[in-house]
Amino acid sequence: MPAHAQDAQPERREPTGQETASFTAFYRSTPAQPSAAVFDIVRKSRKDAWRVEAIVDGAPYRAAGALCRMTQQRYAYNARAAADQRWSMAAGKRFAWLDRATCGRPGRLVELKQRIPDADLAPLIGQHGVLLLRARLLFAGNTSCAPHRSLRFRLAAIDVSAPPHGREELHALVFDSDRTARAQVWIKKRGAELNAWDVACSDATPAAR
Repeated sequence: MPAHAQDAQPERREPTGQETASFTAFYRSTPAQPSAAVFDIVRKSRKDAWRVEAIVDGAPYRAAGALCRMTQQRYAYNARAAADQRWSMAAGKRFAWLDRATCGRPGRLVELKQRIPDADLAPLIGQHGVLLLRARLLFAGNTSCAPHRSLRFRLAAIDVSAPPHGREELHALVFDSDRTARAQVWIKKRGAELNAWDVACSDATPAAR
């Protein structure tokens, strides 16, 4: 690997005691229910400042049938701000999965890029394996996907957008591979049947948790 490529690898570290204590004090001052935070601390190189964020998962809840949902909040840290103003909300994410038992948090979550009704979401998650299998036939005829046809993929997110060869907005299943490839599969619904309609692939680092 070229030296400049190695230098481009981001650095990570654990939070300091001061950062942990600061977030604990901040979070206690909010109306949110107590919850453990996971810190995401990274910088592109030694010349850059650390980007410090704390991630807090909301309580999973039953939506409809086997569908479970959960929200997640990210909080950003500014070391230069006043002690009581160092943390602020950075972003919120929504996740979903299927669990007929307790809605326990799975090892891997499916991020919802758009608001999707329960009635549409549950079948998309439940049938994503079959839909990916059908989409592999489309991979062969797609120049961006053909090289990745044999890779292992997992469902990472669900979006709503227009496919490359269409104007109608469709649900799109976003799959991350076991390497760095990402595949997007647009789904068309006919009655109760879901069909893989179009695909596109790219080489991109999978999204963070």
